[in-house]
Amino acid sequence: MQKVSAFLTILLLTAGCASSRVLDSESTRLFREGRYEDAATRLEEGLKREGDGKDQLLYLLDLGLSLHSAGKYEESNRAFLAADKVAEIKDYTSLAAESATLLTTDTVKDYKGEDFENVLISTYLAMNYALLGDNENALVEARRVNRKLHLMIFEGKRKYKQNAFARYLSAILYEAEGDPNDAYIDYKKTRELRPGFPGLGRDLWRTARLTGMRDEMEAWDNEYGLTEEDHRLALEAAPRSGKGEIIILYENGISPVKRPNPDFRQLPKFYPRPNPVSRATIQLDGRELAQTAVLHDIERTAIQNLEEKYGGLVAKKIAGLVAKELVSDQIERHTKSPALGFMARVILYASDRADVRSWNLLPRDLQIARIPVEPGVHEVRILPDGSATLPAKTVHVEAGRKVFVNFRYMP
Repeated sequence: MQKVSAFLTILLLTAGCASSRVLDSESTRLFREGRYEDAATRLEEGLKREGDGKDQLLYLLDLGLSLHSAGKYEESNRAFLAADKVAEIKDYTSLAAESATLLTTDTVKDYKGEDFENVLISTYLAMNYALLGDNENALVEARRVNRKLHLMIFEGKRKYKQNAFARYLSAILYEAEGDPNDAYIDYKKTRELRPGFPGLGRDLWRTARLTGMRDEMEAWDNEYGLTEEDHRLALEAAPRSGKGEIIILYENGISPVKRPNPDFRQLPKFYPRPNPVSRATIQLDGRELAQTAVLHDIERTAIQNLEEKYGGLVAKKIAGLVAKELVSDQIERHTKSPALGFMARVILYASDRADVRSWNLLPRDLQIARIPVEPGVHEVRILPDGSATLPAKTVHVEAGRKVFVNFRYMP
């Protein structure tokens, strides 16, 4: 009898342990106020307390993103590289740990990340390396994005798509490295995913020209209705044009939040958060010259990826119901006490809660804009449509070089 009571007490206490990162609203508040370094400091403190606990990955992800938004790209990479290793390790769940969650809840397990979150680790590493001017490592990580997705699609049998943002970013990086052939391949891959992305026709025409594909140049002319002005703008982004180019990486809004599903409270569901801004205008040296456009919709990806997993999640919950009934019945038989059996059922069912942990600070979507510029020092501003202008950044551009700069808008 004492052993059974102890078991039920431990079970209830374990199930009641909430996520320390989810409860840390202060780090989230600091980040949403644009106080990225303060948020990073608090998250580092939380990570030290957490150690290699169940929320370690969550802390590393939000820490990496806070440092990225603060412009500390090398420090951000250290956090993301650590997160990448932790995600690989925690992708394996022991049979004992998995069985335990049938009786309680997934919140007692180490958080291993949603599929789209693990892909975004490499996306942010690629962005950080590009912002540091390290095109070689940026390309490595951009390629890893779609390699991860390939494995999820063909080995994990997921209905996912390749990442247009990573494809387009790698195409730019290939061009920056003087490799128009591979750039052309990735621009074509981007076209398969986002055929209407602004300026893509010019990118395809330019790289087709650089690789000597006259017939394909004509095909892009016809498909996109390119004019002589489009040709001029396309060639301005070529390495030998005498100009440089500024690539704006715009992280817009806030990603959806996980809450219990009202139709099945033991399962999580992503809910969009308010995002009043859909795009931004780029102001260069006081002149409005371009607008950003979405290449990766994180909000939609998060919702679709979780819905894709629902069949497996429901099956596990059904198995959990069976396990709870078996354990409760065994307790009742062993103790010859219907009251203890009833208590076991109450505690086991009460302990089963939706796991609402997620990478909390992600943007709603990732956008890009490109502006050919004369060599020299330029001031770049972002004007989110319908919101306040973000602080300006100063960029030094050399002839024939592509320079990356990033901005984050937070509602």
